[in-house]
Amino acid sequence: MPTPRLLLLGSPSNPFAKLLTDLTGSVPPLNSSGSLAGVTHEWDVKTQYYNATVPIWIDEIADIDEWQTEFLRPEAKEVVQAVGAWVYCFGHAVDGDWRETAEKTMKAIQAVVEEHSGFSESGVMLVVGMTANGGLMTEDQRASLDDACMDYGFELVDYGVKGINEFGEKQGFERLKEALETNDWSGTVGDDEEEEGFDFGEEQDDGSVDSLDILGRNEAEVTAELFGLKTSLLASGSVSSTDGDAPDVEHIVQDQAAEVDDLDFMMGKLLAVREQSGDLPIAQRKKAAAKAVQELMSRDVASMDRGNVPD
Repeated sequence: MPTPRLLLLGSPSNPFAKLLTDLTGSVPPLNSSGSLAGVTHEWDVKTQYYNATVPIWIDEIADIDEWQTEFLRPEAKEVVQAVGAWVYCFGHAVDGDWRETAEKTMKAIQAVVEEHSGFSESGVMLVVGMTANGGLMTEDQRASLDDACMDYGFELVDYGVKGINEFGEKQGFERLKEALETNDWSGTVGDDEEEEGFDFGEEQDDGSVDSLDILGRNEAEVTAELFGLKTSLLASGSVSSTDGDAPDVEHIVQDQAAEVDDLDFMMGKLLAVREQSGDLPIAQRKKAAAKAVQELMSRDVASMDRGNVPD
């Protein structure tokens, strides 16, 4: 499978040149109309884990509705499925309808991705606030876009911000670069990158979970998946009461409390793995996830055989 593409989107007035120069060190020649619309470029990404040459597609959105209609056509499916990262750049200002335009564009991109790829296959999705002079967004501007970004599956990057935030996370261009570098640009997963008996994206023998790629997802998604995993394990280990005996309410309450504690332990374990492997390539992150989940599943099954909840 070819290397996934990085699709850079924005209005005709967007300062693409700044982002391209920062990311790749150069700007491609303009087209015959004097813009970057339809121009291709390359990003030579080099990390301590891998090297890759990522093709960049540049597309200017003059009319959002027209762009969405064009990309929703069946003929666009192959193009959309080749995209590994969507980077939408918008210019922010004190006044103007930039927020409405940004939200409408994110909604259009989400519709295109869901139509042709399914949102789980969208890859990295970033919305980047920029100005020609490197100005910053105000707190109100960032807050006004946060909900829309969450609704449409984007991460908001204020391009002009430097350094790290109060949580020790990179900001601005460095965050954009970090997010792109952690994407899987290989296009395929080799046979040696799959854990034996554990295929991502496929249902396990016990029907418990159909996908355990937890490390690139947020805590809410991990929690939901763990509830599914836990429910399946409890169902497989449950013992029905005999002879119509009334259930022991005290024991039920104790068991439920223990199960909540056990779920908290599982959450802590998996989120710790997520943090520890955050800088690894996607294939190694999946290996770490597979190993952690298999250990937890084996641990729970063994404890159920003994009739105890894990410590």
